[in-house]
Amino acid sequence: MLSHINPEASLILCTDASQVALGAVLQQKMKGEVTPLAFFSKKLEPAQTRYSTFGRELLAIYLAVKHFSYLLRGRHFTIFTDHKPLCYAFTTALDKHSPREARQLDYISQFSTDIQYIKGDARSDINQLQTSVDISLDRMAQLQRDDVELRTCRGNSSLQFKEASILLSDATTVCDVSIGTNRSFVPLGCRKALFEHLHSLSPPRVRAT
Repeated sequence: MLSHINPEASLILCTDASQVALGAVLQQKMKGEVTPLAFFSKKLEPAQTRYSTFGRELLAIYLAVKHFSYLLRGRHFTIFTDHKPLCYAFTTALDKHSPREARQLDYISQFSTDIQYIKGDARSDINQLQTSVDISLDRMAQLQRDDVELRTCRGNSSLQFKEASILLSDATTVCDVSIGTNRSFVPLGCRKALFEHLHSLSPPRVRAT
C-alpha cells in the first residue's frame, strides 16, 4: 500500500489489458486530489491471450476486484475502463455472454456495477505500470539478494516470506504473504527510486462519456 485508505475518500479502480498481460491501479480521491493506493498486474495464460478484447478487459476488472476485494468490500467505488462496451455489460442479459463472462460479471456485481469509460490516453498510471514493472522488479530482485534488512526480517519478524514470479521474467522476488496477498519487499538500494517513480505518476483525467 502506497497510502492509507481514507474511509471518506472516493475509490477508483482503473484497469487495462493487452494481448499478453493485464494491470490495475486502485486510487482514492479526496478533496479533488487523486492518489494511487496499490497496483496489480498479471501475465495472461496462453488460453486467456485468445480471449476477445471484451473478454480480456472483463478479465482485468474481474481479477483486479478479486485481488483488492479485502479493500473494496462494502465500499462504493467506480471502475474505469478504456473498452466502452463494458460500460453496458450490466444492462445486457447474461445469456448474451459466455458462461465464463457471465460468472465474472456476477462476481463483479457483488462489489460494484458502476463502470465508466475513460480514453486510453488518460491512463498513464496503468500504462507506466505495464511498461516499467518488469524492469523495476528485476532490479528489485537483484538487490534483495544482498539486502541486510531483508535477512534480518526473515529471522526476526512476524512477516512470512516466499518467492514469487515476476511478470514476463524468469526472476523471482521476495514477497511477504502474512496478510494473504503478495507484498514485494522493497530493498534499501531501490526504495527511494521506486517511491519517487510511483509518486510521479500523474492521476488519471477522469471523465465519463
